[in-house]
Amino acid sequence: MGMEKAEALVYALRLLSQRAMSRARLREKLLGRFPEGEVEGALARLEELGYLDDRAFAEAFVASRRKYGPHKLRFLLKAQGVPEEVVEEVLAAYGEEESLEAALKVLRRYSRRQDKAKAVRFLRGRGFPLSVALEAYRLVKEEESG
Repeated sequence: MGMEKAEALVYALRLLSQRAMSRARLREKLLGRFPEGEVEGALARLEELGYLDDRAFAEAFVASRRKYGPHKLRFLLKAQGVPEEVVEEVLAAYGEEESLEAALKVLRRYSRRQDKAKAVRFLRGRGFPLSVALEAYRLVKEEESG
């Protein structure tokens, strides 16, 4: 392994130690500094070592963003450069139940939750499907009317 290749790897590890990244995002950052061959070599090595894993990245990303519904999560993951098939696999595990649970949490903290139109629009803006938004509104209204 040449010195340059080691430099790309060391730099990549430093970036990953600061925050998790998708392969595409890391590749983009490395290409700003190193030739493509070195970048690909470093990425391959990081994958071998288990430091770079788009699926694990996507799972952690979703777990730490429980305030968003699946539509918004899909958009955010793609913006992070996570491949489509990984996004779909990870979001398949984020079912209707998890989605409703997250919507309820978000809605309980929303000050204008009594206004059905506003509450539903608020949840839709967070990426929740209409069916989930309506069900969350119904349940919260039920909770609050005792």
